[in-house]
Amino acid sequence: MVLAATAVPVVLTAGCASVASTTGAHPAAAVHARTAPTARFSAMGLSFRYPAAWRTVTPRPGLSDFSALIAYLSTSRLSGTCVASASPGRVAETCAYPIRVLPPGGVLVRWSANGSPTWRMPKASTTVAGREAAESRTRGGWCAVLGATETITVMIPHAAPGHWYQMDACLRGPGLHQQEAQISSMLDSVRISPGS
Repeated sequence: MVLAATAVPVVLTAGCASVASTTGAHPAAAVHARTAPTARFSAMGLSFRYPAAWRTVTPRPGLSDFSALIAYLSTSRLSGTCVASASPGRVAETCAYPIRVLPPGGVLVRWSANGSPTWRMPKASTTVAGREAAESRTRGGWCAVLGATETITVMIPHAAPGHWYQMDACLRGPGLHQQEAQISSMLDSVRISPGS
């Protein structure tokens, strides 16, 4: 499937937020998230499991050198395409959100691979795939434009300096504890290929 275009750049930096770990989800929600049927996703050296009921959409490969959208996943139907624009020596990619508004109880997750010569890893607050990672949670956050209640961002360093994987999750209540547990379970399942 092809991903839809937006005026929002694929790379969004994590804003100021309080740092917390998704492992603090309620025990019952965490057990349900671990026992629910899952599907597997793998691309660009990254693999993880996610709830089988979620829908996914992936972009055309190779549209940009520094930042690339890996996938969107959601409880809602997804649509959209990424648009590439070329100029001498540079290809830029912009992607629209694949949904306009998160419905109540909805989740939208975006995985991307990013690179910037000036990027520095924020202070680590969690571990993903055996790597120190930075996690932030914000009430509302940039996901608020989609009607989300909470934004969770996790940045995982890549083997190459100045590169990182980023997971952004937009959650809308009710059911935030269950959604947080699903995100936590997905992060617990992440595997990164050697050299990635």
